[in-house]
Amino acid sequence: MQFRRAKPSNRFHVVPLIGLVLLILHNIRNSKTKAPLSQTASKVKINKELLPVYELPPTFSEEPTHLAPIDPSILIRNGSYPIDFTHRNGYLHTGGILYVMDSSGEILFLQRSADMVTCPSAWSILGEHSIAGEEIIETVVRGLEEELGFTSLGYKKGDSPGTWTAELRANKLKGSFHIPRESLHVTIQNVTQFPLYYIRHYGPRNDNRIDSQLTFLFSVQFPKMHEEIELEWKLDDEVADHRWMSLEGVRTWISDDATINNKVFKSDGGVRDDGPDEGDFCHGTVRSLHQAGLKSMMSLQEEYSQLLQRI
Repeated sequence: MQFRRAKPSNRFHVVPLIGLVLLILHNIRNSKTKAPLSQTASKVKINKELLPVYELPPTFSEEPTHLAPIDPSILIRNGSYPIDFTHRNGYLHTGGILYVMDSSGEILFLQRSADMVTCPSAWSILGEHSIAGEEIIETVVRGLEEELGFTSLGYKKGDSPGTWTAELRANKLKGSFHIPRESLHVTIQNVTQFPLYYIRHYGPRNDNRIDSQLTFLFSVQFPKMHEEIELEWKLDDEVADHRWMSLEGVRTWISDDATINNKVFKSDGGVRDDGPDEGDFCHGTVRSLHQAGLKSMMSLQEEYSQLLQRI
C-alpha cells in the first residue's frame, strides 16, 4: 500500500476513552511496519480558486432538510466556480469539518480574527472547502497544513473503512537553526457514515446568499498532548486565539450559547432567512452542525467504552 502525496509535562492527565483507544489503534498499526511513507506525484491539478459544484439527482423532489445525511456518490457534477459566485447562487459544494484532538481527547477550537468579513471573532472547528481536482482526504490534509502550519509528508488509507494515517512535520524553526523536527503520525477518521447536508439562507441582510454544502465530518487524532503540539505548529494569520476543550466541556459551551442566542427570523415574501449572526459560533446554523458532530463523537466514545469492557 503506497502513500499518496498530499497537496502537501510534568502534569498528570486522565486520558478519555476516545483519545486512548484511537491512540492504541494507531500504535498497533504502526507496530506492524516501520517503513516510511512513500510519496507519489499528484496526478490531478488542483485549482485553488474554484469550488466544484453539484446537483442532486431527480429522485430528490425537494431540498433535503438541514443536516440530512447524503450519500456523496449520487451527486451530479455541474462545473466549478469561484467561492463568492458559488455562495451567491446557492450552488451545492463540498467541504470538511475537522475535530482535531490531542492524545487526551480534547478538541481544538479556533477563533477567527476580528478583521474577518464573515463571522469576525467567532469560534469554530477547523474547516475547509473542497477545491476543484481534490479528493476529500486531500481537503483534510490541506486544512492541517494551511490552518495549523504543518507540512504533509503523505497519507494512506487505514485498515478500517473511513480511516487514514497522515504524516505531518512542523515548519517551525527550532531556536535560531533549522533543525529537522520529528514527524507526527495522525489518525483521520470519518465521524459520520455519510456527509451532512448543511444549508443556510442569509436572507436580504446579506444579498440573499445561500451556503449549501455537503459537509464531511472527521476526527483528527494527534499522538501528543496539546502543549507539545503547540510547540510544533504555526497557526494561520487569520486565527486570533485558540482553546482545547473536553467533549463534555464543548457540549456545555454549545448548549449555553444556544440558550442565550436563540432569536429567529421569519420568512418575508417567500425569502428565507435562517436567523441573525450572533453568539460565540457566529450563528445557530453552524452551531447546529457542531452539535451534530459532537453527538456523533460522543456516540463513538460510548462504542469505544463498550469495546474496552469486552477486552
